[in-house]
Parts: sequence; structure tokens; C-alpha cells
Amino acid sequence: MGVLNLDWNIIWVLVNLLILYLLMRKFLFGPMTRFLDARAKKVADTLDQADSRLAQAEAQKTEYTQQLAAARGEAERIVENARKQADLAYSRRLEEAEQAVQRLNEQAARQREADRAAMLAEAKQEIAALVMLTTAKVSQRTLNGETDQAMLNAFLNEAGDES
Repeated sequence: MGVLNLDWNIIWVLVNLLILYLLMRKFLFGPMTRFLDARAKKVADTLDQADSRLAQAEAQKTEYTQQLAAARGEAERIVENARKQADLAYSRRLEEAEQAVQRLNEQAARQREADRAAMLAEAKQEIAALVMLTTAKVSQRTLNGETDQAMLNAFLNEAGDES
């Protein structure tokens, strides 16, 4: 046997290595490859889900931001409406108060006029009574109630016509 010294031991070692390789390939490398592929797929799926959730969270954030802006705008509109209504109510109350003051002034003016008229009428009666008393003293005659009343009425009529 020359250069290639093939010994049965070497052949058996090669056969054993080949059998060991085939067994390892079938029972170790195959399941291990499937396990690693499944793990890689699971990681990829998890990353895809994370990306999807991140995109969904960003969309929700954008939606919430828009809703918040809309709510702020609505709040500003409500405040502005309330301010306008308060201004209108204030203006109405002020106008009502001015009208009440005007009515009170008119009432007071009417009352003053009525009081003045009553005072003038009373003054006319007192003046008439003094004139009659003076007339009676001048004429030296005693007047009775009917005569007094008739003269008083005539005097008042004449005095009323003059004023």
C-alpha cells in the first residue's frame, strides 16, 4: 500500500464522521435552524407590532392634539359668548336703571307740581279768607256762613281767572 495508506481504521473513522454528520444534521442542525428561523420570525413580528403600535400611538397623539386644540377653541368661544352675554345683561340693567331713574324723576316732578298746585290753592283760600275778613271789618258788617262762602267762591273764581 503505497502513498495512500488506507487503513480500515481511517475508513471507519470517515464512515463514523459521515454518519455523525448526517445524524447531527437531521437531529441537531435541522431543529436548531428551525428554532432560529422561528425566533427570527418572532423578533421580526414583534418589531413590526412595535412599529405598528408606535404609528398608532402617533396617530392617537395627533388626534388628541387636534381634539385638545378644538376643545380650547370651543372654550374660547364659550368664554367670548359668556362675555358678550354679560355685556348685554349689563347694558340692559344699566338701561333699566336709567329708565327707573327717569320714571322717579318724572314722578317727583309731578308730585312737586301737585304740591305746588295744592299750596297755591291753599294760599288762595287763605288770601280770600283774609280779604273777606278785611272786607267785613271795613264794611263793619257781620257776615254769615252762606254769604261768606258765596263771596269766597266768587273771589276764588276771579283770582283763578287772573292767573
